[in-house]
Formats: sequence, structure tokens, C-alpha cells
Amino acid sequence: MWSIWIVTVWLMVSGVMDMKTRRVPVWMLALGGVLAVWAAFCQGCGWPEAAKGMLPGAALVLIAFSTNKAGYGDGIVLGCLGMALGGERSMLLLGISLFLISLCALVLLAMRRVGKDTRLPFLPFLAAAWLLVVSL
Repeated sequence: MWSIWIVTVWLMVSGVMDMKTRRVPVWMLALGGVLAVWAAFCQGCGWPEAAKGMLPGAALVLIAFSTNKAGYGDGIVLGCLGMALGGERSMLLLGISLFLISLCALVLLAMRRVGKDTRLPFLPFLAAAWLLVVSL
């Protein structure tokens, strides 16, 4: 349980950094990877399940590489969180976070605060989805 709380604190700090600078430092990503491996170990998550949990993050990294419409750090963080959660909960995490960011984008577009090409930070929505998935 403590491992989940430590990963949550790391995710919150990463989300604030993403909102302020639109970047997440490499050392923060490396720290998240170590914490995710530790959380997966503490929860008894086997390696096959941890690998399945990393698939949504790998898909997001591939999308970022091919289209430049997503950030590499977003995919890496999603992969780290997926490693700690496992396969099914990782897909739930991705779905909820995409739903939350789309709602926010819809409201901001309707209020004419952003344009169609405006980039929104993803990690705050991933953090909100993480809190929802972990509490289930």
C-alpha cells in the first residue's frame, strides 16, 4: 500500500512539472520507473502482467514518435504506471485519462479559451485517473 502512495506522490509532482514547463525531466522519468518496478514487486504483480500493463504506454510512445501529437514522457509515465497496475487496470487508466482530457478540451473549446491546435498537459489527467483506478 505504501508503494502506491509513493507512486501517487511522484505522479502528482510530475503532473505539476508538466503543467508548468510542459516537460518532465529524464531523472523524474527514471525515478518513476524505479518506483513502478518497486510497486509491482510489492503488490506481487508478475512479470507477464507487468509487461501487459506497459502496452498502453508503449502504444502512446509509438503514437508520439510517428505523429508528434503526444509527448514521449506521457507514454513513459503511462508505461510505468501500467507496470504497477497490470494489464486490465492499465487500459482502464488510459481510458479514464483520455475521457477526462477530452472533457476538459471540450469545455475549453466551447469557452473559446484554446484553439484546435493547443496542446494540453496530459499528466494531470493521468494523475486524476490514477487516483480513481487505485481507489477502485
